[in-house]
Amino acid sequence: MNTDISIQKGTPEHLSGIHDLVLEWGYAANESQTGAWLEALLESPNHQIFVAVSNASVVGWAVVERRISLRELFTSEITGLVVSTRARRAGVGRLLVQAVEDWSRTKGLSRVVVRSNVSRSESHGFYPSVGFELTKTAHVYVKDLKGSNKPGKTGA
Repeated sequence: MNTDISIQKGTPEHLSGIHDLVLEWGYAANESQTGAWLEALLESPNHQIFVAVSNASVVGWAVVERRISLRELFTSEITGLVVSTRARRAGVGRLLVQAVEDWSRTKGLSRVVVRSNVSRSESHGFYPSVGFELTKTAHVYVKDLKGSNKPGKTGA
């Protein structure tokens, strides 16, 4: 992979590359669903999506959200970060985290939080290597208000 990587704010023109990485990340979404998600992010004043581009291809993306927190009132949270398997270990994740941190500072936010699924073992070494500290583990519970959550059904 070419190591010439640029970090850009995501746009609708990045949809195809973003969607490819959504699938690589393990989510079952069609391009229309990813497009609706991207459109909502781009319209939100509390979100930003950054893309890493190499040779005109999206090789990574990160989403950051300005969140309301009891502890600090406003904080920043990375709600998604994925780097293509072909681009890992090339500094793409570090560049995306740096873009998130820069955006957060411009919003006056002094803390960045990220949550990582226990099954994403590669991220458990990455985040501490870029300055994050593990502070807690948690269980996530979901209740589907559309009625499709059947008793005994477990989420992914």
